[in-house]
Amino acid sequence: MSNLPVHLHRILDDRRTTIALVVLNVLVTCVILWASRSTILSDTWSYLGLAEGLLHGEFSMWWPLETEHPDTFRTPGYPLFVAFFISVFGNWKTTLGAHFVLYWLALYWTLKVAERFDASRVVRNLILLLLVPMINVPYYIGQLYTEIPVLAAIALTLLVIARRGPVKWYDPLVLGLLFGFIYQCKPIFLLFPFGYTLLSIFFDRALPNIKGNIVMLVVFGATVLPYVLWNYSNHGVFKATPLEGAGSYMHIGYWAGKTPGYTDRFYLQNFMGDELIRFTPEDSIPAHIKEYELEWAGFKEKLAPFFTSKDSAMRAAATLMPYPAEGTYSTAYTLERERLLFQSTMEHYRKDPLYVLAYKSYSAVRLWVIGIQRKDFQQASVMQKVQMIYATASTGGLFLLGIILVPWAFLKGALQIRATWPLVAYLLYFGVMHVPFTIQARYTTSVRFVFLTLLALAIHALWARRGQVPTQASA
Repeated sequence: MSNLPVHLHRILDDRRTTIALVVLNVLVTCVILWASRSTILSDTWSYLGLAEGLLHGEFSMWWPLETEHPDTFRTPGYPLFVAFFISVFGNWKTTLGAHFVLYWLALYWTLKVAERFDASRVVRNLILLLLVPMINVPYYIGQLYTEIPVLAAIALTLLVIARRGPVKWYDPLVLGLLFGFIYQCKPIFLLFPFGYTLLSIFFDRALPNIKGNIVMLVVFGATVLPYVLWNYSNHGVFKATPLEGAGSYMHIGYWAGKTPGYTDRFYLQNFMGDELIRFTPEDSIPAHIKEYELEWAGFKEKLAPFFTSKDSAMRAAATLMPYPAEGTYSTAYTLERERLLFQSTMEHYRKDPLYVLAYKSYSAVRLWVIGIQRKDFQQASVMQKVQMIYATASTGGLFLLGIILVPWAFLKGALQIRATWPLVAYLLYFGVMHVPFTIQARYTTSVRFVFLTLLALAIHALWARRGQVPTQASA
């Protein structure tokens, strides 16, 4: 039998390897931040507009206008986060400095979590090693997006969940507050605490844990309630998520595969990705675009009675805003638009099930793998083509490794679901809940450290099971 596994294990079990991998990750992160320093992604402006609005006493991107336009687009968690740094330091870019700190804290907490599942230094070094090629995670340090704060919050929740010994009295309080922060940044997280509670009861029926989860849910509910009451006060509806979102993103998520290369001009101005893999013949695209535009013409006709003079004034003032702002229409208009978009999407699903099954299966993979756009690739230089291929190959390779080795480790009994279910729950929740919407690998950025932890645990557990390396206490 070759001694190579033993040698590799010895290297990965060395403190000097840890230091070298940390230094390498710092260098890679700095290079990524330097290379992307002039890039500002589009969602930045809505977060910044809402942060400025909060500082001026309104939760609205349209705060400079005399008439009020209460937001319908986002929850206030991240805008409050940004507003704090603007109020203290006078510049929104200081938020990115906080991202930098939170990124390394998230990594530190992730390594501590891994240690609680498997005491071997090998697992921690595997996480650091697997992180090196994952350029899409540190990229968001330099963007005014929710990904890094949520990445850190999730790592901290797992540090609380994976605590050894009796549950501390304050653990449910901390967990409820952290879950609340994640929800306030990403409202799609709303159902996770309830699913977590059910799984916790199933896997650990100890009375202290059940009581703790009840406390956690009460605290979490307390973090949700202010936004529910704000929605009721400003929009007349009890709703824990923004008025717009699910229906609109599901509608775009359906049409994107049928209209590749098209830019929406009716709602969010989304570009429908034209990827190497298509789900409609090229000669059918013009007909699909025409159908999409006709559908929106029908929507606009039905929405016309809900369009108010305030809406008209808001649209007319768009060029006067300090930052590009998303349209914030009246409550009735927004709710009716959501209803029409959701209803239309469900009808499309019913009439075209094979396309939906194929495209959403692809979407489930693309949430974890960076894609390549045809036109961008054709126009790119040789070096740019290499960068695109690398981004896809690195994320795709790790995803393939994960979907093979993690299930294998469970099937072989090397990993136990009773111990690692919180990691699995996070990955499944983020992976499944985003499938109906537009394809963006960004949606899983916040659970990439969770993914690396579970993959590292699986690799080491399978490795040890073969008997070629020293056995460690593993999950």
